[in-house]
Amino acid sequence: MGDSTVFADLNRAFVVDQRTRSGPQRHALAVRAADGVLADLGMKYRMLPCDFRIDAATHAELASATRLLADAQDKVLAHLCATRTAGELEVMFDVPPDMARHLDWPSLPTSGLRMLRADIVPGADGYWFCELNHFSGVGSGEGFHSAHTYAEILGRPVAGISPFRQLALQYVAECRRAGLTRLVVLDTTEHRRQEFGEHLMVQRYVRLLAPDIEVAYHTERTYPEGWLKPDEAERTLIHRLFTFQDTTDRGAFLAAVRDSGTTVSCMFEAELKMHRLWLALLCDPAYRSLFNGEEAAAIDRYVPHTAVLAPDGLDAAVADKDGLAFKSSYSYGGQGIVLGDRHTPAQLRGILTRDTTAWITQRRVPAPPLDLPLTDGSTAPFHLVLGMYLYGDETAGLLVRGTTGSAVVNLSQGGAMSWAFTEQG
Repeated sequence: MGDSTVFADLNRAFVVDQRTRSGPQRHALAVRAADGVLADLGMKYRMLPCDFRIDAATHAELASATRLLADAQDKVLAHLCATRTAGELEVMFDVPPDMARHLDWPSLPTSGLRMLRADIVPGADGYWFCELNHFSGVGSGEGFHSAHTYAEILGRPVAGISPFRQLALQYVAECRRAGLTRLVVLDTTEHRRQEFGEHLMVQRYVRLLAPDIEVAYHTERTYPEGWLKPDEAERTLIHRLFTFQDTTDRGAFLAAVRDSGTTVSCMFEAELKMHRLWLALLCDPAYRSLFNGEEAAAIDRYVPHTAVLAPDGLDAAVADKDGLAFKSSYSYGGQGIVLGDRHTPAQLRGILTRDTTAWITQRRVPAPPLDLPLTDGSTAPFHLVLGMYLYGDETAGLLVRGTTGSAVVNLSQGGAMSWAFTEQG
């Protein structure tokens, strides 16, 4: 990629121009409108006070890389399932026993629909994939609708496709294929209280694309008991909003829904595919022969070197700590990430050895923060991470999340969201 595609260079003057050209009053109005969209969708998070741009060629490259990395991951998963026992896989991925009993190990390589968000660091020297988040309810697609409203209020035309539209298309296609006539957005009371919303846009798009499909939202407390009976279960598709850790019954209700004959878009196998071990497996020479040329090239170009932290590698990792991020296995919301340069060698060694937690090391990407204008006219340095959504073979992106202070960017830790559009007026 040439220098013109570096995200910070492309957007540094562009985000300042949005406020100066529109004037502070119109700009503040646009930000309030964008925040209002998020509130209307049930989100507690806010809009970054700007939107961003990405050139079409770079967007296409990142979309292609997302597909290739997902394909490579599927190949490794199929290989592991063919060569290792369920018990060995449980140990390898440190699967909690309560979650393991709900996994359908024989069908693991082909279970569920493909739905993920790839998190991408826009570095000073290109774009680097730091995580693959496989999950039907993977968050923040609302950023598209918020940023689109912001641009409209400013009077600037933008173009793009909502990730919720792509997800709804996948669900409608699955309903048509399997003869399903009801989509249930299924939540838990524990997850609902975190204010991530009800994926209202998924519901709206399904209603628009297929008015004959019944759409409903429920938690484990409101789900109609009659829908667990065979005739009702066999016509129902579940869109799951919660992770295993968001259940209070260790996944029992979702398992009961599945066992009734209801189709679940993804069971807890998705959590296994979100394990932070995966990028280490893609970088592991032991699996290199599984990939075709395009997949291998995508790994080399877009994945920072990632590896399992072995006991005999602790000294070397601590010595190289300033260039590494350390990630634990099952963590969400930016938790379980330790930046080596934020700790002394003794502190870091204590963190990495205080219990039996498995750690992954990942080479940190040079990504200086980008100064963004705030609503009061001042500026602040933001660390950014991008997100490319993949539903089936259809991509949608790029989500932009940013935070000041910590280089670990996550909405749950004070971040805000926006979108990078491929066309600007």
